Amino acid sequence: MNAARSTWKFTVDATDDQGRRGRHRGLVDSHSEAAARQGVIESVQAAGYRPCGPVKLTPKRT
Repeated sequence: MNAARSTWKFTVDATDDQGRRGRHRGLVDSHSEAAARQGVIESVQAAGYRPCGPVKLTPKRT
């Protein structure tokens, strides 16, 4: 049995390798809030940024 997927809006502050700070926003699909948070962190790191604040998640309303 598969868990239902939810879409989450996320916001996270991150810095690049030169110390410039920026805010990343978007949507992520996940089975749970914890998995969504981890996915956002991994995605931001893969793009070359370091998260410097908490990942804020809110469920997307349909």
